Amino acid sequence: ASSLQPEEAGSPPDLKASPRLSRASIFLNQILQFVSRVDIKYKRLNSNERVRIINTGSATLARQSFELLRQEDAADPDNELSRSLNLIPYSPVTPQRTQRRRPVLFTPAALAKTIIQKVLNMGAAMDFNICKPDTLTKEEFNLKQNVEPFIHYKEKQATFECITRENIEAVAAKGKHCLLEAELSCVKHLLRSEIYPIIVYVKICEKNVKKLRKLPLRVESEEDFVRLCRAKEKELETIPCLYATLEPDSWTGMEDLIRVVKDRILEEQKKTIWVEQDLL
Repeated sequence: ASSLQPEEAGSPPDLKASPRLSRASIFLNQILQFVSRVDIKYKRLNSNERVRIINTGSATLARQSFELLRQEDAADPDNELSRSLNLIPYSPVTPQRTQRRRPVLFTPAALAKTIIQKVLNMGAAMDFNICKPDTLTKEEFNLKQNVEPFIHYKEKQATFECITRENIEAVAAKGKHCLLEAELSCVKHLLRSEIYPIIVYVKICEKNVKKLRKLPLRVESEEDFVRLCRAKEKELETIPCLYATLEPDSWTGMEDLIRVVKDRILEEQKKTIWVEQDLL
């Protein structure tokens, strides 16, 4: 389904099959004719091969038509039209480009601090730098939060460590990637500020969690950490942009992981950024 192209969509079902199928087929035929006339590109998500379509003005109409058809045929999930529609989940996205080095966000966040430290310690200071947060009192925090929301913050005793747009742009102005130690919840704040992060998801499962035993992970057990990582994978499905996945078999140990991380960041920097505006 993820490789579906307009010219490969196939002919609509037989219009004489039944009254309900006939009506649905007419809708589907109109949609396919629309798709064939519009220059639409496809991108797939890393995690589940879903297709996203670039926003072309009338894409919303096509999506609404598909949803209508799916509702009509929900009572009969085995019919040919219903099966075909289930192969075409999508959402409109818009392309963005930036010449500046993009900030980098790691998930699961429990690995971020260790990855950042090791990236900087392995001779990468020319390309990367850590994001230094501002330390504010509660009064300063409340005052600034009312003026412009922080990208990310965490409370430490009587103070707040806050990452601002200025913190990130200061690193980008030096021609470096800003390495963020933050949660996925900051992604929308970044995008609303027209800052387009590179999100690196280190996929952890039962097969490779043992490679992390020497790391200072604050979890009760390896099983707990695997469950945490799976929860983060579900959270990734809600963010408005694509992300890069490092599969379990793509690295053999921590040093190898850092090498793979650096290579992937430089690769992602060259790519077009796709943002789903409806989720912002």
